[in-house]
Amino acid sequence: MRCHFKSILMTLAFSASLHTTYAAAANTTILVGTEDNINDLVYAITFNGKDEIDFLTQTNVSNKAPSWLALNPTDNTKLLVVYEGSNEYQNFKIGEGGQLTAEFTAQDAGVGPAFGVFSKDGQFMVFTDFTEGGYVVARYFANGTSFPIQQDESPDDPNLFLGPNPSGVSHPHEFVEHPKLDVGYITNLGANLTSFYQFKDGKLTFQSSLKVDGGPRHMVINKEGTFGWIVTETSCMIQPVKIDGAGNLTSNGDPVAVTQSNQAVGAGGEILLSQDERMIVVSNRQVTGSQNDFLTTFAVDSEGHLTNPTTFDTKGQVVRGLAFNNDSTLLVFGHQTNGTVGMFGRDAGANTLTLLSPNLLNLTAAAKIQSPAAPSSFVFLG
Repeated sequence: MRCHFKSILMTLAFSASLHTTYAAAANTTILVGTEDNINDLVYAITFNGKDEIDFLTQTNVSNKAPSWLALNPTDNTKLLVVYEGSNEYQNFKIGEGGQLTAEFTAQDAGVGPAFGVFSKDGQFMVFTDFTEGGYVVARYFANGTSFPIQQDESPDDPNLFLGPNPSGVSHPHEFVEHPKLDVGYITNLGANLTSFYQFKDGKLTFQSSLKVDGGPRHMVINKEGTFGWIVTETSCMIQPVKIDGAGNLTSNGDPVAVTQSNQAVGAGGEILLSQDERMIVVSNRQVTGSQNDFLTTFAVDSEGHLTNPTTFDTKGQVVRGLAFNNDSTLLVFGHQTNGTVGMFGRDAGANTLTLLSPNLLNLTAAAKIQSPAAPSSFVFLG
């Protein structure tokens, strides 16, 4: 009887643990940006903390392809939206239920940006993803207005605007700021470089570049700013890097393949680092054929090396965007081809994922639109 009672207690404790891991985020609201070039919509969806994702509302932002969303790190009611379809950006106030109110009119960000991010102090915005080179830094004000900061260009900077009919290839894709230093990095998937800049008062000053073959796309950095990981688009690999006390980059071992459980290798997409820095998650997009996309997770050791690659079927095609919630117990993802959204739960103790949404949310059907919703970025609220 004593053993039976003990087993009951263990079962209850295990159930409570699962409840704490996944259900703590009950009724979580998430904003969704899309690559839809027909409907000018940013969506709000909810997750019930267990197994269901529901459509909540939508905001017409009056611009095509609101593909990238970013929260202001010092005010989580302020949202940056980058319009891939019109080369513009706009700032919004987030209201109840994820409704968005424009703070100012859309602003021109140059030729072709699809990525933008706030600086860690919330005072600047940096725009990249220019297919002819270049980047833009803008000063942000609390009322939603902004203006570009003139940069002191260096002829050695590989991310400068090349203009029409360039002699070389350049595609600065993402800006990532160092968590502690006045330093930032730009991944250039055309030039196969990741460049290091001093970043002070809105000025980017080029320092040096690290050669990263295979089209470096996105990068994440640990909280101490000592290790980083760069996902490459064309080779679908991850390059671990070390970061010294001044911000310089060096390779931290050989690139690691983003494996897919006997599926064809696609194009590297998004990369995330969990809040406890024990897991890297990478998406890769099956741009040909009709195979399902898999997420790949890696364990991160004390030296920044990646081990134990594990793949998870997302039940759909072309995962471009995904996001962790604040404590990395939830991982939302979307399929651009299918217009669907799903949710994984992360067990921090076991450092593994479990699909929580057996029925994916069909965002296209829920929003009652004709073209695919094409979800491409996500922001957890709260």
